[in-house]
Amino acid sequence: MKGNRFARVGILSIALLLALGVMGVGYAVWTDTAIVDGTVETGCWVGVLGEPASISQNITLSVAPPDTLNVGVSNAQANTPYTGSFEVNNAGTVPIKIGSIVFDLPPDTTAIVSGVNVGDGIDAGNTISAGVSTSTPVPGKSYDFTVTFTFVLWNE
Repeated sequence: MKGNRFARVGILSIALLLALGVMGVGYAVWTDTAIVDGTVETGCWVGVLGEPASISQNITLSVAPPDTLNVGVSNAQANTPYTGSFEVNNAGTVPIKIGSIVFDLPPDTTAIVSGVNVGDGIDAGNTISAGVSTSTPVPGKSYDFTVTFTFVLWNE
């Protein structure tokens, strides 16, 4: 009987040793390194303003690329809105959103941008139509101002 006990322990030891060996081989295969040869291209994001589409009388719009809209009003009538339209484009390959819209207005002048708001997203390659409206309480006044947009990645 005594010889039988040691034989069982020996067989158990060999079985454990074989199991450990199989696990080692499995781990070695699992942690193998794969080498991939290729080119990685990252996305780019570019927000730009498109050229003005239409304007009302006495207002001019122009774009200072890529993100500033120049607005000029000549011989304004008091409290009369002057409007123009333009486009906001995502010329990149990933979605963006509008981070801020900053006006540089002269005194006694108001202006709003319509069609787009801070936080609005623009998918890659898409365009949003927007407009700017301005007025002044001073009759016969001519004035210029800028509207500057900042663009950020969609997830910022």
